[in-house]
Amino acid sequence: MKPLSERALQFVEKTGRNKEYEIDSDVLEKHLRFYHLRNSSEILRFQEKFSGLNIQNIVIYIFTPKQIKENKGVNNYLWKGQTLFSINDSLYIAENGEIALRDCGYDSKDFYFYFESFETFIEQQAFFEEYRYYTQLPGLGNELIDNIDSLSDYFSEYKLITECSDRYHRIWINEVHLIHARLYPEGWSLFIDSLSENERHKLIEKLKAEKIIE
Repeated sequence: MKPLSERALQFVEKTGRNKEYEIDSDVLEKHLRFYHLRNSSEILRFQEKFSGLNIQNIVIYIFTPKQIKENKGVNNYLWKGQTLFSINDSLYIAENGEIALRDCGYDSKDFYFYFESFETFIEQQAFFEEYRYYTQLPGLGNELIDNIDSLSDYFSEYKLITECSDRYHRIWINEVHLIHARLYPEGWSLFIDSLSENERHKLIEKLKAEKIIE
């Protein structure tokens, strides 16, 4: 697992962690036997590094010391061979460390994986906070017609934000545009934020002419 960037480390320090969610690793490891995980190392790592973080006024955690002391289990979900635990109102962590979202369809019980790790989530939180002035205009999203490799070739002259990119995301930036490709169950979607409304529409028309987006 690659270390957090300096930007992300500063973001984590600024958000602060609630020490009330600290749990001794040996105690937690013993408790995790209750869930019959194939490997508990990523859950233990998440607990040690991130449990108790306060992001957008929501505390990130799976377990509480009180719940473990009382030997009470927490809700967990099985999805594509992975046991998932809730870490806030919308994110779930799998036993392999990937982060999932719940499908927003009516009465859906499906999930889809959205980040390779919680580190990628933190990196994006920190990045978008620093570059929030790119997102002042209403966001525009388009479905990709071509594959992600063609998109990567198209934006090869932009700066790829590697710490924010993984198998589910690609983020590029230049002096005018911030490009974010996201992988959903139905395929890749492209979101374009810009400092100029006119320049953004020009870029969208070029991408349509190249048949990269719809």
